[in-house]
Amino acid sequence: MEIKPMERIWEKVWPDYWPRSIEYGRESIVWHLYHNAVRFAGKPAIIFYGNEITYKELKDLVWKAAGGLRKLGVQKGDRVYLALENCPQFIISYYAAMALGAIVIAGSPMFKEGELTYVLNDCTAKVVIIEDALYPILQSIRDKVPSVESVVVTSLGEYLPSEPTLPVPPGMTNERVQYPDTIDWREFINSEPLDKMVELDIKKDVALLQYTSGTTGNPKGAMITHFNIMANATSAPMSVRATSDDVYLTVLPLFHVTGMTNSMNAPVYLGASMVVITRFDAETLLMAIEKYKCSVWLAITTMNIAVINHPNLKKYDISSLRALISGGAPVPPAIVEKYRELTGCNLVEGFGMSETISATILNPLERNKLGSIGIPMVGVDIRVADLKDETKDVPIGEEGELWQRAPSVAIGYWNKPEATAETFLGDGWMKTGDIVKLDEEGYVYICGRTKELIKASGYSVFPAEVEEYLYRHPAIEECCVIGVPHEYRGEDVKAYVVLKPEWVGKITEQELVEWARGQMSVYKYPRTIEFRESLPKSGTGKIMRKILKAEAAEQLAKKEQA
Repeated sequence: MEIKPMERIWEKVWPDYWPRSIEYGRESIVWHLYHNAVRFAGKPAIIFYGNEITYKELKDLVWKAAGGLRKLGVQKGDRVYLALENCPQFIISYYAAMALGAIVIAGSPMFKEGELTYVLNDCTAKVVIIEDALYPILQSIRDKVPSVESVVVTSLGEYLPSEPTLPVPPGMTNERVQYPDTIDWREFINSEPLDKMVELDIKKDVALLQYTSGTTGNPKGAMITHFNIMANATSAPMSVRATSDDVYLTVLPLFHVTGMTNSMNAPVYLGASMVVITRFDAETLLMAIEKYKCSVWLAITTMNIAVINHPNLKKYDISSLRALISGGAPVPPAIVEKYRELTGCNLVEGFGMSETISATILNPLERNKLGSIGIPMVGVDIRVADLKDETKDVPIGEEGELWQRAPSVAIGYWNKPEATAETFLGDGWMKTGDIVKLDEEGYVYICGRTKELIKASGYSVFPAEVEEYLYRHPAIEECCVIGVPHEYRGEDVKAYVVLKPEWVGKITEQELVEWARGQMSVYKYPRTIEFRESLPKSGTGKIMRKILKAEAAEQLAKKEQA
């Protein structure tokens, strides 16, 4: 079918500094890093707890790391897996792999054995770069991931200064741990530098596999090209009037597309500085904003709530902030108002996906609407498809599925042709699975999801994936996972479980929660498990998730009334 975009009614409310089109260029993000190492040679690219790494130093480290990867046999198209929290090594390794034309997989440091085994085998990673505290998980499955030829191990404290200017998270100053059959980061980074970048076709060559939770169990790797990365690295800072003079607060996880694009690739493209924080801590953030005059901060709602409600908030001057963007869940109006009082600027919401390497819809800084995710950004077309007949658009104000076309839309899923055909429609179009409606000015409002997605602490959780892990426990006969409201995390994961007869009375709900904690990432495992004798089913035997969600909503309503 021919897909026709909606009339761009939102252009009437675009700020003057949002152009009607953007030339995204012909070069990769690594090319921009290389040239900014000349333009801004002595300027800090990274500020890591007081250690300042200039653009020239960052480029030199990237080129040495690329040489280290080349020494390990990495070539164009090979996969390099990063299992790192926010630290200089993540940034160095990310660009080093891309300089060789290798494909980066930015894995979650929260992955447990099952998740890590699946992703490493799916992408057939050749090299893994991992922090020492996480290596035991990889060590326990190394015989199950035959594609992994080399493992580079580093410590999060590798680039800490002798006298940090900000509080350092627990464990980062621990003595370095070395493991057999691995390569130490210091040896790796002292390799002969890469002589030149590999030639790239930025519209066709894949730069990144970004794994996103699957509706049918296992995660899928969205194939992000170098052009996709540059499209968002260009449009994201333009949308908030960012320049090389800005200081980015880099605390969102860099393995996640929002942090990767808006807190790393955007400042590198601009030649701006980034204050890198390894783990979120509200007071550390407040100290960093005041000390380094941070001006641009991308966050999730839970972070904003924690910062604005911090008891020591008034001790710190955060007036340097001028661009505040939030995602993951709706921001309470009271939080928006408090930020406006303290900084004079609006906290605005946006919308993005792993498949679009971050935001495609955003509230303008000066014209945000509370409750809305904003208006399509430059270069983005959308349509709101009728849920009963997707060839038709719904009228303004009515609900339908959001389809979007953007230069940042991925080219498909790795090794998943059927899922690719279902989601990616050609000519840059994709189905989002989100139910939305538009107002008369083109502002978009999220109304629900077609794919039962749970948003927990800003992370996407698909019930089917959690259920797949739960079924690995021998006690579970049937289970069903839903999201339930949580005032801080947005939603919590809850599981309804039917035990096998021989396990009844031999395991408790809390014991099963503790088991699940060890199987899945911290945001993913069920915080609550409720035993049932049976689960509601349709005439065809399908578990009726909607009924369980309705029961949970009714329980919550009664609790609030009591």
